[in-house]
Amino acid sequence: MTEEKFLLPIDYRTSIMNIESTKRKIISAFRSKFRKPWDHMITLCLSALIFSISSMVEAMSIFDAGKAYVFSPVRLSITLDSKPVEGLKVIRRWSWNEDKGEDYAFTDSEGLVELPEIRRRGVTQFFPAEFVAAQQIVVVVDGSEDRIWSFSKRSPDINSELEGTPLDLTCELKGDEKMYRDFGPALFTKCTWSDQ
Repeated sequence: MTEEKFLLPIDYRTSIMNIESTKRKIISAFRSKFRKPWDHMITLCLSALIFSISSMVEAMSIFDAGKAYVFSPVRLSITLDSKPVEGLKVIRRWSWNEDKGEDYAFTDSEGLVELPEIRRRGVTQFFPAEFVAAQQIVVVVDGSEDRIWSFSKRSPDINSELEGTPLDLTCELKGDEKMYRDFGPALFTKCTWSDQ
């Protein structure tokens, strides 16, 4: 059996030779730049700085590992007769495993209030277990609590309450509470959201 040689057309061989020549020039220029002693120190310091920054970012993500979103961040616009209401106390409550809590904020002049995410560490991220977090948001009107959100969150992921839609809600206090079954468990709310 005879061996056949595969030859590239002349244009391709010329291009490959040009690439190799350019590669050699770049390597040579790089080596000549780092001949001074302080250049090595600068390179070493920059490498150490980059390593320490990447280690800090990695450490932050390690500390967040295993934390579930018990309540995703919430942005509420509270209205009464379609007008924003200032100074209302909005209370958010949650319960997951043995952890129960609540926080609150007051609506601003535009009827807006923002509540940050609630994250807790648990074994459900590492072992197969059912995730269920009870959620409730109430607004205090004339000393009485008016429930505007009640849900049992079934996933530890952010924004899983509305299947990925952020909790950017508009809530009319005189509106009727509605029940939605689009997200697994029943959601009872006076609020609407953008994907609705």
